[in-house]
Amino acid sequence: MVNQVGRYAASEDVDDIELMKMVMELPEKDKMIMWSQGYMDLVIEKLPEYARDILENRKNKWEDTLGFYRQQIQEILSDEEFIKQAKGERKLFALFVMEHYRDLQSLLFAAYDGKIKDEDIRKFVYRRRFGGRKKYIH
Repeated sequence: MVNQVGRYAASEDVDDIELMKMVMELPEKDKMIMWSQGYMDLVIEKLPEYARDILENRKNKWEDTLGFYRQQIQEILSDEEFIKQAKGERKLFALFVMEHYRDLQSLLFAAYDGKIKDEDIRKFVYRRRFGGRKKYIH
């Protein structure tokens, strides 16, 4: 789902000053949604040159966080105990992941199934920041 700023940036007739005003009025949460859904670069591209750092700084910070979680997942995937458990029964493996890596379990299960994408990690980063106190079991 693309927010109003994303739809405007994707349209043919984009006034860069109007787009800049729209971006500046966005709350942090909506800016992060643009990043997590992958269309922030389009918005940055359409902003005036002098206003791009409004989003680029945030994007860089979130990309660093994405890299941190990607590295953490890779370290866990190469851990001997994790590999040993992954080769066993799926139910026991799931219990192992839930016990030892509760916060990262959704990403680890996606990685185990070979279906992890950057989009999954982006959404995970977004949920960590704005998900509140709820713990979701995916």
